[in-house]
Amino acid sequence: MVVVWTAMSFSVPSKVPSGVPRRLFSPLAWESASLQHWTVIKDMGRIPPLYIFAAFIPAVMIAGLYFFDHSVASQLAQQKEFNLKNPSAYHYDILLLGFMTLLCGLIGLPPSNGVLPQSPMHTKSLAVLKGQIIRRKMVETAKESVKQKASNSEIYGKMQAVFIELDKSPETAVAKELEDLKKVVMKGENEGEIKKETFDPEKHIDAYLPVRVNEQRVSNLLQSLLVAASVFAMPAIKVIPTSVLWGYFAYMAIDSLPGNQFWERMLLLFIAPSRRYKYAAFSLLLVP
Repeated sequence: MVVVWTAMSFSVPSKVPSGVPRRLFSPLAWESASLQHWTVIKDMGRIPPLYIFAAFIPAVMIAGLYFFDHSVASQLAQQKEFNLKNPSAYHYDILLLGFMTLLCGLIGLPPSNGVLPQSPMHTKSLAVLKGQIIRRKMVETAKESVKQKASNSEIYGKMQAVFIELDKSPETAVAKELEDLKKVVMKGENEGEIKKETFDPEKHIDAYLPVRVNEQRVSNLLQSLLVAASVFAMPAIKVIPTSVLWGYFAYMAIDSLPGNQFWERMLLLFIAPSRRYKYAAFSLLLVP
């Protein structure tokens, strides 16, 4: 769509001023104007001390926004629901981010950080979503066990066996991933309640069936290489109208809303309880 709308922008009537629509302005990487930012560290000695101290106020504001943006993006990209094998390292990330920001500032380059919504969308794109075959088989097994008046531990044992059989995962890894589901299944048995009142196969299996993420570094490497290649694509990028780019960014933001718990809870305000999907909003209804 970016290509289509860019092409349409060249079909404007002749009466429209030449500056409409407004397009990106950026010097090419091989032009002399692109080399000026490398002298930032050398030119710092020319700045009056008063200006340096005055710059502290906006610098603190930008640093706070920068820290908040990166921290929120890191949290959303490494949520517990994704069952990431590699643990998070928020302090290490911030340490590296600080050094990178300092280095980029000295040589006049824009620093990079984890941003919304790209970082969470990247993790979601690598997620192996709940297999419908596994879910259906586990629900059937649980319902059959309930009909046979099996204990909660027996119900969980049969569901775990189905998961291992279809998923081909080591039993130790499965036990960790199904820990939340096990707590829900065993709740009635531990509290002396009737299992049918505490465990609903369709509702709880859909809510607690684990999600896996294909953790790798190839996609991040390719992303960095494409950013580097975009430097040589500047002649083509400069013809894109800025309004098209803003529309593309807005589309990315809207596309990231499905699956966001805060957004889904807002939608519940406009949906009558009788019209809500019975099981998809289970976690939303329980969490305040």
